[in-house]
Amino acid sequence: METHSLGAAIVAGLVTLAVTRGRHPALAVTVALAWSTHVLFDWLGSDDTPPLGVMALWPLTSSYYFADAFVFEAISRRYWLPNFVSHNGWAVIKEVLILGPPFAALTALRWRVRRRSRRPGRASPPPA
Repeated sequence: METHSLGAAIVAGLVTLAVTRGRHPALAVTVALAWSTHVLFDWLGSDDTPPLGVMALWPLTSSYYFADAFVFEAISRRYWLPNFVSHNGWAVIKEVLILGPPFAALTALRWRVRRRSRRPGRASPPPA
């Protein structure tokens, strides 16, 4: 699907830039990068519904890419199956266990950097 591509990530960043009228370019970059990580994580995941993979390089190509790494579980959309809730629940837990520690570490690092920049005697950054 085209929405799971780097092209869509760029479009999301450009839309953010347009909506903010260019006043928040860092936000536009953040949106594009966040969208790109979604593409990356889908590429690293399992897929059991054809066509397998993601159209990561759309609009340059409509080829599907699949890492065959099985880092993340495939999310089932077949709600009528008896293991639908347990399977998807396990998939979410596994994603939190994998992505939670790096997210927590980056958040702690960001807080530490911000706290250091606000110490007395240091020049504080200009207001945004």
